[in-house]
Amino acid sequence: MVQRHITRAKCHFFKDDDLSQVLHELPTKNTVAKTKIAITVGPACQTVEKLAELLEAGVTCARIDLTWAPIEYHRTSLINLHEAMRQTKRLCAVMLDCLGRELMIKRKYGVDENGWPGIFEQLHIKQGQRVTITTDTSLDCTNEVLPITYPKFPAMCEPGDQIFLGRYLATGADDSSVFLKVEEVSGTDVVCTAGADAVLDGLLMVFHLERSGESLSNLQNDLPALTDFDKQAIAALCNEFEVDFVSLSYCRSADDVHECRDFLSSIRADHTKASGGPCAASSPAPIIAKCETRQSLFNFRTLVDAADAIIISRGNLGLDVVPEKMAMVQKAMISTCAILGKPSIITRVVDTMIRTPRPTRAEATDIANAVLDGVDAIMLGAETYRGNYALETVTTGGRPCQPAWLPSCRACRRPAQPAASLPSHATLLCLPSRPRAPLRAGTTAAMVAKYRPHMPILTLVVPYLKRDGLKWKLEGRHAARQALLTSGLMPMLAAPTPSAGESLIEEAVQLALAHGWVDPNDHVVVVSRSQQDEVMIKIVSVDEHGAGIKRIRPKSLYDMLKAAGHCIPEDDEVDELPLAAASSGPPSARSRPMLSHPSAVLHGRRNEALVMSSAEMISGPSANGTSH
Repeated sequence: MVQRHITRAKCHFFKDDDLSQVLHELPTKNTVAKTKIAITVGPACQTVEKLAELLEAGVTCARIDLTWAPIEYHRTSLINLHEAMRQTKRLCAVMLDCLGRELMIKRKYGVDENGWPGIFEQLHIKQGQRVTITTDTSLDCTNEVLPITYPKFPAMCEPGDQIFLGRYLATGADDSSVFLKVEEVSGTDVVCTAGADAVLDGLLMVFHLERSGESLSNLQNDLPALTDFDKQAIAALCNEFEVDFVSLSYCRSADDVHECRDFLSSIRADHTKASGGPCAASSPAPIIAKCETRQSLFNFRTLVDAADAIIISRGNLGLDVVPEKMAMVQKAMISTCAILGKPSIITRVVDTMIRTPRPTRAEATDIANAVLDGVDAIMLGAETYRGNYALETVTTGGRPCQPAWLPSCRACRRPAQPAASLPSHATLLCLPSRPRAPLRAGTTAAMVAKYRPHMPILTLVVPYLKRDGLKWKLEGRHAARQALLTSGLMPMLAAPTPSAGESLIEEAVQLALAHGWVDPNDHVVVVSRSQQDEVMIKIVSVDEHGAGIKRIRPKSLYDMLKAAGHCIPEDDEVDELPLAAASSGPPSARSRPMLSHPSAVLHGRRNEALVMSSAEMISGPSANGTSH
């Protein structure tokens, strides 16, 4: 029988062109979801029972959207979320999404028994119909007249402009949106022609499309980045609940981020990102810049530097960018975030699952491509906000994330020398620093995750007691929750302890064994920070019985370095070194073997901890490398 030829050329992220590697059955046990899932809490999933089901299905972040509903409704959502976390014993980050510069149509609404405001009257628009958008809010909303909340809207428009009018979180799977073409503009009115039939219901939003194909020529609205309601809601909810992130809608530049950060500082909300230690008062607040317009793309580099994470709002951004360029825009944004070590989140992934229990092939492929590009999380909007299949959306819509990165992980597990294969057969364990260390919580884990290792990263967070007047309160849990938006991180809360010693490593390995994340004879790379701002790296291995850890013997580490091609002199060879070389330098360096690649072992030898200061890591040769 003629043996089939399999090429060894690099095929994207596969090890060869054999399709059998992707047609096998996906594992269902002991799997790790590296890509995170965020949901939008709304009427479809506000109850404790539904939130508990979603947490069990893999949700890691809950978005509280301030665009619609009163503060009391959002307070009830957060109370239910905390109860669901208590019942399931699962962590979930909390994100407040601001209203920002949203333009809305003023309509009459009612309130249901749960406090949710609803608009029950539908508007019927016919193709070619004349529709007037007016700033006179005293007029009633009808099929022909739409009062807008922004008084300067006519000054933004010119004849020939395109205006998108649609239900909040409208998708391409329904007819609750329509494109309008501006025909004439007067003092208070913008007269348009409808481009298609539409049935508009719910909260209606207005988006003015950029008229230029490549530049920025539209007059932008002068609305503030945070509305008065945003400030009121953020202050009230942050005072009562532990909020982990604030999402800044329609963020245009770094100035918007700085403005929001100043406001959070004024209401003493810095603790939502990094509390504890002497630097807590000056630590930055957790701001996620939501890129929704073309202007944010022109300022994207400085925007990423200023923000803590980026949301790629593909719904509105897809309106302001021509469709044929949107794919490359998304890839460029994700790549920039990955290089700079900032989490990236995409929206609008499974729109059809609002009404159907299964995604389309295009949607599943879209999710997988985003994961391969390096996105950290996917955010579900209308699917869980008002959809009929919230649980199915999380379970089914999240499945394409797993096979997307599994082939690349398997490709790295081909046989190799022990030292060369260490990263592919190891589990990373990030330990916390001492509470008094002048570092923001979670910095070590985020620094490791930036380089996208194929192995999972178990991030241990040790809470600590903090004095609050005459009382004591437990602090530090926020660091674990905020790791739930970074790809590959698996945060775990440990019992409060004064130090992170050997017993903590032993407990972490036992936990990984119980979940099936490591096997006997696997290696575990332990990364931690000391109180002197040094990064310590330890390599331990699981014993052959899978009962605990065993130290890598000195000889084993040297054998691994030799197998990797390093020149490791034997002990008797060290004594034969030239006298000038052996006598130069401090006494500790006279007996140290010389390596052909000194950077392979950092300030340590044999089975000692490998230590490198933060300054060296920043200035090292790989500090400016990519994340992949």
